[in-house]
Parts: sequence; C-alpha cells; structure tokens
Amino acid sequence: MQMKVNFENSVTRNAAFISLGTDNCTVVFGAGGGGLALPQIKGSGKRYLAGDIEVLEEHSAAMMFRCYLPGAEKERIFMRFGLLPGFKTRICLDLNLLDNSTIFTNRTPGTLKLVIHGKRTDINSVDIFELGMEETFHEVKVRLENFFLTDERPEEYPLPQRKLVDEFGQWKEKEWPGKIHSMEELKTRLKGYEKKAEYPFPEWNRWGGDAGRKLKEGTGYFSTFKSEDGRWHLVDPDGCDYFSLGPCGTNPGDHCRIDSFEQVCDWLPDVNDPEFKDLYMTGTMRRAAYMPPDTYKMLSFTALNLKRVYGDSWKEKWEEISYNILMGNGINSQGNFPGLCVNNGRSKLPYVRELPGFPTTSTLIFRDFPDVLSPEYHEKSEKYAEYLTQWKEDVWLIGYFLRNEPEFNFVEGLAIADEVLHNPEQTYCRLGLIRYLKETYGSIEALNKAWASAFESFDDFRKPIDCCSVDYPKSQQDIRDFSKYLIREYIKVPSLACRAADKNHLNLGLRWSKAYNADMMAGWEYFDVFSINCYDFDPSRDMNFVMNAGVDLPILLGEYHCGALDRGLPATGLKGVKNQEERGVMWRHFVEKAAAHPYGVGAHWFQYNDQFCLGRYDGENYQIGMVDICMQPYKELMDAAYETSKILYKVKNGEAEPYSRLPESIPMIGY
Repeated sequence: MQMKVNFENSVTRNAAFISLGTDNCTVVFGAGGGGLALPQIKGSGKRYLAGDIEVLEEHSAAMMFRCYLPGAEKERIFMRFGLLPGFKTRICLDLNLLDNSTIFTNRTPGTLKLVIHGKRTDINSVDIFELGMEETFHEVKVRLENFFLTDERPEEYPLPQRKLVDEFGQWKEKEWPGKIHSMEELKTRLKGYEKKAEYPFPEWNRWGGDAGRKLKEGTGYFSTFKSEDGRWHLVDPDGCDYFSLGPCGTNPGDHCRIDSFEQVCDWLPDVNDPEFKDLYMTGTMRRAAYMPPDTYKMLSFTALNLKRVYGDSWKEKWEEISYNILMGNGINSQGNFPGLCVNNGRSKLPYVRELPGFPTTSTLIFRDFPDVLSPEYHEKSEKYAEYLTQWKEDVWLIGYFLRNEPEFNFVEGLAIADEVLHNPEQTYCRLGLIRYLKETYGSIEALNKAWASAFESFDDFRKPIDCCSVDYPKSQQDIRDFSKYLIREYIKVPSLACRAADKNHLNLGLRWSKAYNADMMAGWEYFDVFSINCYDFDPSRDMNFVMNAGVDLPILLGEYHCGALDRGLPATGLKGVKNQEERGVMWRHFVEKAAAHPYGVGAHWFQYNDQFCLGRYDGENYQIGMVDICMQPYKELMDAAYETSKILYKVKNGEAEPYSRLPESIPMIGY
C-alpha cells in the first residue's frame, strides 16, 4: 500500500518554495546545498521512497538524500544521485540501504549514478530525512511531484519522449567549439590526426624514459630504484629514469548505456545489423558479489563513429590516431583499464593493468571484504595469480594492480574487526579474533578489566556485537590492531601468490580510493609500488599521509581528473573547474606536484574518453576525457600535458620547480 507524501508538511533548509501543493512543489536550493525535510518518512515503516523529479537547469544535478540523528548538524548517512537536466525522472530510494552494506546500487531507468556514504544507521534512530541538493556554483531549481512511500519497488519508470543525443552520441541541447555537425566534418577532423606517432622530446627513449638519466643496469622489465637523495623512481627496461604519465581507459570510446534511453537518441544502428552488431554489448553483470545482477545494453558511439568513417579498418585507424594524440603530446603510459595494443606485440606505450577476479569468499565480512583467514581465500588467491602467466613476458607491462578501490574502504574510519563482530556469521576471521583475544588476555576476567566490559566467556564473541569499539571504548586498540592484521592478510595472501607466478613485473597495490585510514597502510611491504586514487587538486596531502604512515615505497596516483561545463557534457566529474583552460592548469599543477614529491613516480588521468552524456554503465556522465566522443582532443588539456612533459624529468629530480598555480574551481557535479 502506497503512502502519498504531502509537500505542504515539508520544511526547507537553505531553500525556498517557488510553488507548493500537496503532491507537487518547485523548490530553489541554495548554492551551499539546501534541503527539503520529508517528515512522513519517520515512523512510516515503508522501505522505498519514490517520486518524479525534474532539474530545471541546463546541467545535471547531484541530488542528496540526507539522514540526520536528533540534534545533529551533519548527516550520519546520505545517498547522492545524479539526474539529467530538464528530463523528468522517477527515482526510487531503498531505505534498507541505510545499513551501509553497499556504496553502489544498480540504475533505474532515467537515473544516473547513486552512491551511499556515511555510517550504518538504524532507520528508527533518524530524526530528519531530507531530500536536497549537493553544493553547487549557483542556486538550482527543481520540481518534485507524485512522491510516495511503499513496501514494493515501483515497476514503472516513465521517461519523457524527447531527443537528447544526436547521431554522433553528442548532447543535442548545447553548442560548443569543436562540436561535430556532419559526417564530412568528422572525416576531415579525424584524417587530420593520421600521423606517425613519436615523442616530441629527443632525450626520451622508446619507453618514454629519460635516456640521459640512467639509474642502474636495465633488467629488461620495469623496476624501482631509490636514489641517494631519498627519491623513489620507476626505472624502464633499459635502466633509465621513468615517470609514468597517461590516461586510464585507453579504449575506443566509453560504453554508453542505452537501455531505457533508445527513444531519446536521434539514430542507433539495428542491433542485428551485421555491420554494427559487434559494437553493441548486451548481457547481465553483477557489480559486486553482494549486489543483485543488472541487465544492460551498451554501445560505443566512438567506435560507431570511427566505423562509419573507416569501415572495417576502423580499429587500426583508432590505434594510429590515439598513438599520435598521446605520444605527440608527451604521454608515455596507459593507466588502468588499457586497451591500446595491450600484450599483442604491437605496443608503443608502456601500460599498467588490473589483475581480474580478485579472490573473494562465499561469506563476506563487510561489503567486498572476504573471510581472509579462510582456506577458501588462500585457494582462490592461488587460482587468481595464475592469470599472470599470460602477461609475464610482456616487456611493455609496467606492473599490475591487485584490484581497484576496495569498497569497504569508502567508509571513513572503518575498523574491519568491528565488522567481523557485527556480522553474525561464524567466519574464520571471527574465530581468529577470538583466538587473538584469548592469547592477548588469557582469561575473560583480564579482558573485562581491560575493556571495562562484562562478558561471561570468550564464547560471547560468537554472538553479534553492534560496534565493539563504540560499545566498549577501551577495546579500540585491540580492534585496531586486529583490523590491521586482517588488512595485512588481505594483501599478503594474493601478493605472495602473484610473486610466485610472475617475478618480472611490479605489484602496484590496490588503488585505494583515498588515503585517510592508517589501517589500510598495513601490508605495504608486499607491494613494489603503493597506489592511491586522488581526487584533489594537489596530491601532496594524500602522498604525505602514505609516507608519514611509514610506507617506504614509490607512490603511483592511479586516478585524478577534473571537468568543466563549457563543452559537450552536463556534469564535471569529481572535481570541477571553470573552463577548459583551467583543466589544463589542473593537469600541470597536479602532475608536477606529484613528480616533485620524493616518492612520486606516476600520475594517471581518469580517463582517455569523455563519458556518455546519458551515462556509462553505472550512470557517470562526466566531461573528463582527453578526447571527446568523436575522438577530438581537448587542445587546452593536451597543450598543458605537453608543457609538463617537456620539463617532467627536471621536476622529478629537483632541477625545476613544479607549476604553482591552482585552477579556478567550481563545486563538482558528480555522483
């Protein structure tokens, strides 16, 4: 049974009603990020909040659903989700996800990406449920209507019948410099990039290393070196200084999610057309082991555009154009998710890649954290490492990431041992924690004295404990120590298996999503390089956190980016800047700060291609590419890349100062 939401009962925060009725309203949210409280959710006992939203602006909006405890000024947990501009969309928020069991959800028709951040929250403890807006650079108008609470997930998600995407995959609602308007224009532009690829700097060798800076005898593969001045370096196969600089996702376009969006596209090839059917991707995927499967239909508009121009030779022409654009502007690497001549004997750019299928277990501790003390984890780690035998003789491979952005790490301050005790399953990790406590204290009386607790026996730890380090504050040190042990095992077991399978390539670590939890630094000694993704304008803070936590390894920045709204997409990504010129400023400042850091050995931009204006598989639709959907490079960004690469090795070795100006930023439009 549905319960209608009455907006006349709502209370605004940093927002004002433009119009107000019982079942609809138009609200202007302040630039600082306002909200509209929905008091009917409290005590309703309903699982889902659903309703229709239209963003009355020219760009996408990052909407927020915030949950506040009594008297709190900051939300305890929130959902952030993206919506297209001027496109009325039905949303559905699952209130069961306040348990913080996931950061991601599958898309519903019309919506963009949804993420969940914060701490596990009992819905009955929430005082205020608020639907609102993320901080942005101006006031944002939104229309809300037909909201209701229900125990059954809605089956219908009606979408406007309106064309949003042209035949080239571009956003129809806007004009910008460089937009393609005809096939003849596209052919002429692409042919202008058909050139021999070469580095513009005579001192660079074929790897993109500095031939004049030999650090040691080459091993034939990439390696590391710490010089007498305390600087860490990557070393190319010839033994020369090498700083890894380039984009992630060097593929012929992003995968564009078109299921539910087909009617808003000007033109799509028939999925059964033999000329184009190979450009479609259809099927079912599971984003994480604990998430439900998601059926999808995707198409690469970039590949489609290239095939319409070049026919069956489109892939070779894409390679030629990509090598010219990248190498010609001083790009010497492919970041994670590479696709440009990987392990096929035709490589011109060194690359890194992620080892697929990171070991999991049938029972998970929290989100994607496995039962790392189980025999199953060891067995699956051995199997996982076998994949490396396919790559181990590729000299262009710098190294491999074990995985990308473990999802448990998105919870700030997480202690994984707390989650071991919260989880009711009798896991090997739980048994290991009980054993650790017995060995540490000897008797339950000694533990109770130390923790100011009243457990009757160690068997009490077989029962779920909501949050041990909060319920028993004096347990915090033990919880932290055992958490670090589990993280170390999480890293150690697959790392040793990988080293046994492949002694040629570097273990580049886990691509942690953020460096803010010292527990996650445990196990670094099993890596060759420590990698983090850093969405900030200056990487120094995160790099210093890693270094000051005692990690003595080269640091690779696996992702960074920014976007602007002056070109063909309605969202900036995880960092926003004023315009394309400022994107170039960010490139220079970020990369040169990373190179100047004594532990910095690489920075990988996310990503090579712009995302699709209607969203990739999960709904990200960011203007973050080095090239757009028609393979047109962003000149301002590429010019900046060239200027940085021209002095890269001087900055790396303290002979030149890094670029100092920060870009003019705007609050992100990202999800």
